[in-house]
Amino acid sequence: MSVRNRRPLRSISLNLKEGDNIDELRTAYQSKADAVTHELEDHCPARFRDVARKNIRQVIDEHGHEKPTFVRVSTANDPGLLADLDAIVSPKLYGIMLPKVQGADDVMKVDYLLSLIEAREGLTRGQICIMPLPETAAGHRNAYETVKASDRVEYMISATNTNGDPARSIGYQWTRECTETLYIRQKVVLDTRAAGMQWPVCSNWNAMDDLEGLQNFLVQNRQIGYFGAICTPEPTYIDIVNRVFTPSQAEIDFWGELVALQEQYDDDIKIDGKWYFRNRSKWGRLRLNLAEAFGLFPNTENRKMKVEQVGGIMKAAESESIGKEGAVPTA
Repeated sequence: MSVRNRRPLRSISLNLKEGDNIDELRTAYQSKADAVTHELEDHCPARFRDVARKNIRQVIDEHGHEKPTFVRVSTANDPGLLADLDAIVSPKLYGIMLPKVQGADDVMKVDYLLSLIEAREGLTRGQICIMPLPETAAGHRNAYETVKASDRVEYMISATNTNGDPARSIGYQWTRECTETLYIRQKVVLDTRAAGMQWPVCSNWNAMDDLEGLQNFLVQNRQIGYFGAICTPEPTYIDIVNRVFTPSQAEIDFWGELVALQEQYDDDIKIDGKWYFRNRSKWGRLRLNLAEAFGLFPNTENRKMKVEQVGGIMKAAESESIGKEGAVPTA
């Protein structure tokens, strides 16, 4: 399996079942979320931990092929982590969510343990990915080093929820506008992308009675570079998350037509009085690939773009006002 080349995930459903009822665990796969999680950390009481491990492994064996499945395990320094990994690492486990990550050392420990168990189980080394949860000030401060520590780190969240561990550690006071966490969320995007990771994921929105606030929060995160969100397993919530992080059909039709023309002419082109630099096609191709991962493709019928000029943009700039670059349709 190629490292750092997994699929984008718009919605990762956070299923906080205690784990003692296997039928409750099975319901996670009925949602429209791109991926699901199971719980072996804070929300799984110690008295249920042994049976939860067995139940989660059985559910992964039964349903893990249906959609990517993560398990939130014990922290890197908790002896219970060994029992967690021993129980759940299997061919159909997609990844683990590693809580309260402080930095690179936590990831390297878990990478080593996963490698040993993968070898024992006959799995490809690196098959199980790691999603770090930086739930402290130190965790967010060390985001770059955390991602660089292992190629298994394919996803990472900005853990900026309402009143949980991150708020207590960092000291911010949550507001509906989330301006108090904007820098933190931007830093995680910059650090993780600079470290070679493709798919940063934003945190859960806790105000379940405020769907407008959810929409605004998700759009803001999409604009600063997130590609998905951890989300509550509630159908309306998941629908909003999927819609926000899916490129619109209008955007994909635009890029489908423009990329085809720029690849045809391999130069800057002028369309409807507006210039499009040839490097725009690189961004357009990224958006088309993202849409394809979600089953969305450009409509190739009734295309309307007409090329007025190929090349010569600098000469045009000297003799006329180029005007505003072509606008891209958005959701």
